[in-house]
Amino acid sequence: MTDRCQLNLRLDGRRDLLETIKDVAAAEGLSVNAWVVRTLEIAANQAISEPTPQSQTQVSEISDIEPVLDNLLDSKLDTLLAAKLAGIEERLGKLSA
Repeated sequence: MTDRCQLNLRLDGRRDLLETIKDVAAAEGLSVNAWVVRTLEIAANQAISEPTPQSQTQVSEISDIEPVLDNLLDSKLDTLLAAKLAGIEERLGKLSA
């Protein structure tokens, strides 16, 4: 005797989806139940095998990097601003001469 588990799936307002599932299952020679179980199993296995989007370690590494990136960006912006201002001062000097 097998252990019977049951999942009731409501497709409210999605008769089109139900009909598509029936057609696909029939085309593959499966019952709707067998096709849905197989499809859910494939999706669940893929979800398990894919890495998680961000682990706690990754989050802490990102927060450790943030101050370093902020300092680099500030330094880069300071350099760019100084160069831009020098160019403006040079042009103003030429205009007033």
